[in-house]
Amino acid sequence: MVNPLWTFDRKRSKSSLGVVGVDEAGRGCLAGPVVAGAVLLPVSFFKSSANRKACTHINDSKQVKENLREELFKLILKLGEKNELFWATGEASVEEIESENIVGATCLAMGRAIEQVAVQCNGLWKPQAKTEDNLFNSELKVENRWIVSVDGRPMKRLPFQHEGMIKGDTFSLAIAMGSLVAKVSRDRQMKKLADEFPLYDFSSNKGYGSPKHLSAIESSGPCIHHRPRFLRKILCSPNEQVNKIGDLQSQLSFS
Repeated sequence: MVNPLWTFDRKRSKSSLGVVGVDEAGRGCLAGPVVAGAVLLPVSFFKSSANRKACTHINDSKQVKENLREELFKLILKLGEKNELFWATGEASVEEIESENIVGATCLAMGRAIEQVAVQCNGLWKPQAKTEDNLFNSELKVENRWIVSVDGRPMKRLPFQHEGMIKGDTFSLAIAMGSLVAKVSRDRQMKKLADEFPLYDFSSNKGYGSPKHLSAIESSGPCIHHRPRFLRKILCSPNEQVNKIGDLQSQLSFS
């Protein structure tokens, strides 16, 4: 069975030179960087039946279990080694999340991923500077006829021409691949941090507000990798803290 995400982007690629998909991971976390993934699929990618078969199980990273995410990430790496596609990551640090807020930091991470994937593709594609006129144009047409899609709404602070696609990681193969690249890359970072800071159970919660993670913050305070801007909601007086932690547990999901 052909993956509908493949079909979606294959149809879009017919009127372009290819598709670039961008997504992020870690936007709602209490700790760690926000990481973006960018994947470039040239139109030639969709002319290969082998590529079509290889992409059968590509999906939004949130819909895929961790062991399969790792396998799909390895698949993307292999396709990249063959120059069938090009991929890159970009990230924004805890310090940048604090200074720029999470939206600004996410734009920094996405911009860095976009810039890096342009380097990786050896001049095949170059991102175009954005103008105010095309910021919210859902039918954006860039000079070199590449389609650049970002999961979610258009990002005002992202400096490159792009279109926003609500739930794009469930429609677009390129965005779904970007989500897998971002998620696996970030999860691996958080697992390494877990070795240094085992108290917070980062290897399991990846920085999201799990009960064990929140309990550790309550009892021992944050570490240097926690986001001050996010923790202000829970680092309050003891009487308020119980209610705040309960609120966060209901608001924050993790996988």
